[in-house]
Amino acid sequence: MLRLTIKLLMLTMCLCPLLVQAQTTQPATVEKGDTLPFMKRWSFRTNAVDWMLATPNIGVELDFSGSPENRFSVLLHGKYNWNTHHSISPRIVYNVAGGTVEARKYWRTGGAIGPEKRYTRENRDTTVSLPRWGFQRFRRNVLSGRTFTDPRTWRAYYVGVYAGYEKYTISLGRNGKQGDSYNFGLTGGWSIPVYPFRDGRSLDLDLGLAVGAKMTAYDEFGYDEEYGCYTYKGTRGRHFVPYPVVQDIHLTFIFRFRSISKKVQGGAERYSEWDTRQSEKRAERTRVRQRNWQLRDSMRTVSRKARELEELHRDSVRKALQVADSLKDLARQKEKEMQKTEADQDSRRARRKAERAAKAEERQAGDAREQATPQAAEAADNRAAGDGGRKSRKEKRRQKKEQSQEAGKEADV
Repeated sequence: MLRLTIKLLMLTMCLCPLLVQAQTTQPATVEKGDTLPFMKRWSFRTNAVDWMLATPNIGVELDFSGSPENRFSVLLHGKYNWNTHHSISPRIVYNVAGGTVEARKYWRTGGAIGPEKRYTRENRDTTVSLPRWGFQRFRRNVLSGRTFTDPRTWRAYYVGVYAGYEKYTISLGRNGKQGDSYNFGLTGGWSIPVYPFRDGRSLDLDLGLAVGAKMTAYDEFGYDEEYGCYTYKGTRGRHFVPYPVVQDIHLTFIFRFRSISKKVQGGAERYSEWDTRQSEKRAERTRVRQRNWQLRDSMRTVSRKARELEELHRDSVRKALQVADSLKDLARQKEKEMQKTEADQDSRRARRKAERAAKAEERQAGDAREQATPQAAEAADNRAAGDGGRKSRKEKRRQKKEQSQEAGKEADV
């Protein structure tokens, strides 16, 4: 407890000179081209979270450029709280010593969206939906890496990568671990001005997280309460921790020769250039989209005309087949009519021929009767009558008429 009190007093003594020189007035706006010398590109930091864990720490950050438009920096940070002296071995141990190197990129986001663009119940018919508006606002205020003409001056975001080495002895109960680890991963957060000084220097606050992978090896030990000592339990070789590890929580106070509100400045020309490029890209996308639409419409027109021609061809083929079928039906019908006509003609010819043959037979029979004697004729008639009376009445009348004519001739003779 005494050591923790001494450390806090030392931190207070380090910060007192800075607070004495502080002024409440804001510094003048940094003009473009106002570059800092190399020695003033350095900034010094310390993490309050480590101090809460009684671990002294300090870090330095170097900007790649002294221009107010600089966006890149490299950071070195170290902490040490190792093998603290205790008259009695404590159950709770937290000894850490390590260092980290980190590369960062800073950016600013655009100002707030105007009230006329905000989604409300009154103008919801003329604006985008609420989820989309919220996403656009989040992207503009947090995710956007562009420099706007009206950037936020009180907050600058950063993202980076880190790598480091660490030794630790941690025991929070009956069991503990002692070993070392190699750490690497991603870091991100934002930095805001807290207290500006009269000559442009500033005390800033850094908030963020460092999350990544850890490759570690350690020895396991236990705490023997009876003897007040530690007992060895085993060793675990070098291995990767199978889940992401929060390596550091940034609650860091930073002393800068130029406040973060005056860094990562400018960019109106870049934004105009970017906006021009984006407008050209949008126009090009619109032209490409319209050309694609025209091509699609022309292809649809061509395909429609092809389908129409194909339908016309099918209709013409169908009509030709129908005409051919109708002609075949007419030919069959005419052929049937001709066959029927020929059959009627043949039947009429056969009837006429039969009638002529019957008349010829009758004439022959009449001639034979004329030449034969009346007795022979009568015998012939009797034979004819004896055939079964198969003659018709017409023939009988005809025979009687012939007999009467013959009798008249005989009487004339």
